Amino acid sequence: MNTASPKTFSRIVRRALPCCLLLCCGGRLLADPAEDRKTEVAMQTASDYLQKNDGKRALAAISPVLAQHPDNPMALNIKGAILTKQKDYDGAQACYEAALRASPGLFAARYNLGDLLVRRQQVEAATDYIRTLLREQPDNELLQYKLLLLLLRRDADPQLQARLFPSEIPSGTAAWYYARAARAYRKGQAGEASRYLEVARSVFGDQTAIFQEELDESGLKKSR
Repeated sequence: MNTASPKTFSRIVRRALPCCLLLCCGGRLLADPAEDRKTEVAMQTASDYLQKNDGKRALAAISPVLAQHPDNPMALNIKGAILTKQKDYDGAQACYEAALRASPGLFAARYNLGDLLVRRQQVEAATDYIRTLLREQPDNELLQYKLLLLLLRRDADPQLQARLFPSEIPSGTAAWYYARAARAYRKGQAGEASRYLEVARSVFGDQTAIFQEELDESGLKKSR
């Protein structure tokens, strides 16, 4: 399955953080291994501070990286995640767009641009945006799940909803369980939803973080 985790994208790939997807993937960033490691440490430090809701220290940690490497797409995405958390949506969008200019295929930044539409209450536009991404990556269960949440919150397009996670057999990620939980919450069946979430956490551990964040932000738990 092509499942990614920011919203920062770290723990399906390393650690998923609230508000935005951070992508901290493997691979060489710089020519100098020592500088490469220093950059990775700084980005992880920024991510850790963001997880602790300390945007000021998170920005302080990532700023030296961007001062030295202003086109580093992962660092730009992390800064965008920080600014998203601070509700500086224009600043966050500029960071994500800069990250995509440097690395057009960076999924985290593309996903986060869609998330900004949701935060700006442009839910229909966000739905169209996620559908476009899903057409490009039809096996990406994070996108499938995000689209389902957007549809459920508006009771929109029941036929499309039915095509998302239709199988009675769990898939290879936590998305299937969270999709079941989201549907249960929409029906007012909080107890059933909790059972699915409990199983997901027992099987997938901290890999459930991004799915839980999306569920919490969807408002479905309060829908009925």
